[in-house]
Amino acid sequence: MLRYGRSKIFQQFRIGVLGAPFNQGQTKLGVKDGPQTIRNTGFIKKLEELGHDVVDAGDVQPDDGVDGETGPSGEKNHRRVLTYNQKLSEAVRKIREDHRMCITLGGDHSIAIGSVSGHCIGTPHKQLIVLWVDAHADINTGRTSPTGNMHGMPISFLVQELKHKINRLPGSEWPQPSFEVKHLAYIGLRDVDTLEQKYLDDMGILHFGMRDLDKIGLSEAVARCLDHLQPTESRSLHVSFDIDVLDPFEAPSTGTPVRGGLSLREGLSIVEEARNTGRLRGFDLVEVNPTLGTVKDAALTAEAAKAIILSATAGVRG
Repeated sequence: MLRYGRSKIFQQFRIGVLGAPFNQGQTKLGVKDGPQTIRNTGFIKKLEELGHDVVDAGDVQPDDGVDGETGPSGEKNHRRVLTYNQKLSEAVRKIREDHRMCITLGGDHSIAIGSVSGHCIGTPHKQLIVLWVDAHADINTGRTSPTGNMHGMPISFLVQELKHKINRLPGSEWPQPSFEVKHLAYIGLRDVDTLEQKYLDDMGILHFGMRDLDKIGLSEAVARCLDHLQPTESRSLHVSFDIDVLDPFEAPSTGTPVRGGLSLREGLSIVEEARNTGRLRGFDLVEVNPTLGTVKDAALTAEAAKAIILSATAGVRG
């Protein structure tokens, strides 16, 4: 059996940081402050002190003039979400074409529609592979979602197998699928809707929930995910990390916390193994909402986000 994640040491790292202060994929609007809150931890300065070549590309700002109508299948703020993500995708594409790993700071998890598609477009002739680290599967469509909130739908807009079940940006063919489900793996799931679970089972998507981690251990689950995805020179790895995969004790300031999650050390282990493949080129850190909980809660959550990002980038080269 292949085993990925063996330690690699590189001397020169090229990283682009991009803020996605977007909150229209759900209802807790303070998540738009997540990117600046994470920046305020000083993680960029820390990376520069370590000798990395870091460019902060600023924030991709939403267009307040875009209509927020509900989509054909009940997707809330459908046009706003997709218009924003099309803009974000272009910004991520530019960073990738500069041969930099793109770190995208959310914002709610609907921004992964743009970050993943931009990674795909900006990495031509390579297969995109995706590790989704989250308490939630985020594979609902408008018809299956119990809430209509699009932060629970990004995967459905990205995978080839569901392209006929999603409603694209009105008047366009955007987004197009970025990868097939055989190039997707989940870890940390513990709050999955019934119809999402049916998608996971029917399409044979590799996924590990917290109960699975209790049975086989985190290290084995991560190794199986990476063996399945097989990061290589021709396969560019994207990790989308929702801070709510951590237990609320570790990261309380997030919109949909679920008890019984990963410890911070476990979260760090996942991204360290992804980093050590040497193929990590796209990384999202989403759903930090500093307006939820106390000032201490917000600071604790931001510091957890900083630790995750630093662990994901310590071994990356362009």
